[in-house]
Amino acid sequence: MSKQDQLKEIHISGKPYAIYKSINGFDLYTDFSKKIILNNKNVYSFLNKKKVGKKFKETDLFIGFFGYEILNNLIGIKIPKQKSVNFPKGIFYKPEKKISYTNNLINYKADKVKLKKKLKININKKSYTKIFDRFKKKIKSGETYQIKICTKYKLESKIDPLDFFCRLSRTNLAPEAFMIRDKDYSIISCSPENLITKKGSLITTKPIAGTVKKNKKMNKVKALSYFRNNLKETKEHNMIVDMERSDMSRICKVGTVKLSKQKVVEEYKDLFHYVSLIKGIIKNNVNNIDIIKAMMPGGSVIGCPKISTLNLLNNQEKENRNIYTGSFGYLKFNGDMKFNIIIRSILNYKNISEISVASGVVVDSNAKHEFGENFIKAKALIDLFK
Repeated sequence: MSKQDQLKEIHISGKPYAIYKSINGFDLYTDFSKKIILNNKNVYSFLNKKKVGKKFKETDLFIGFFGYEILNNLIGIKIPKQKSVNFPKGIFYKPEKKISYTNNLINYKADKVKLKKKLKININKKSYTKIFDRFKKKIKSGETYQIKICTKYKLESKIDPLDFFCRLSRTNLAPEAFMIRDKDYSIISCSPENLITKKGSLITTKPIAGTVKKNKKMNKVKALSYFRNNLKETKEHNMIVDMERSDMSRICKVGTVKLSKQKVVEEYKDLFHYVSLIKGIIKNNVNNIDIIKAMMPGGSVIGCPKISTLNLLNNQEKENRNIYTGSFGYLKFNGDMKFNIIIRSILNYKNISEISVASGVVVDSNAKHEFGENFIKAKALIDLFK
């Protein structure tokens, strides 16, 4: 049986599985022997799990996600009561089977989605502008320097997550793309942003801050010129890079945190991004909890300074973010880990699909532009429902 046929068989059987973008293609994880549903108490024991041994199999890992709320709790930030669908705060799986696909195309097609209702947005332009103006005052008073306003697009629908993921990968392949299909939910993502890659003592993070829409006049070279000459985009990028360098410095040896790539452009289906890469060497006594608490939630999708900005966001937002700006990835038994930032994603739960996006507000921002940028970020996902 071919690997493509194996995937189809697993999908049709209803068995839970996860797919994560690899360097050369995709890795599929299934035959889960454990499923750990995280809460604010057991997350500590989960992160403290230690496996002793010299040889590890490629399935000796836990793969899954931390939701936004549990990451706040880990760093001592309490979220006020919000509207919630009671989706789990995080779920990790222990796979017993891994299938590697050495190309970027997984072929699967399902019937078209039948939408029951039209797309709804939780914040219209008028409401967004009010929140924007409120945060602009907070920036001018020095309570924050940059803050992200979350916008949610929702629609009622049953979806075939593998079909969505395959189409998304063909049209908008991203280096941190992933999907999870379980019995009561699915997640499909074209996340472009890596938050943590740890191999041995080396750790890297790839902050993204800066977005411009693609069109016939805007190519990669012009996008780089746009970012370099745009004061708002430059300020936003510099602030996030500085914050993530500071986050890494808490867990890395003195003098090892350095910029490996600075301010390059990455191209996606509907937009260009401004990207940097930071590297460091982990201190000898640092453990999993130290790394997660230092790096999550990812600064580029929150704002800075992190703690005060998170408090401002959480007191403003009326709905639980669920997976949005949490992290998906894996913890290997040998201590290595890889996690992205969950953005550009669809969470389908109880037949409701939820797409969350956010754009950054700095002192030079414009409400109309940022509201439009949110839609640009969501467009590749919204198009899947057409």
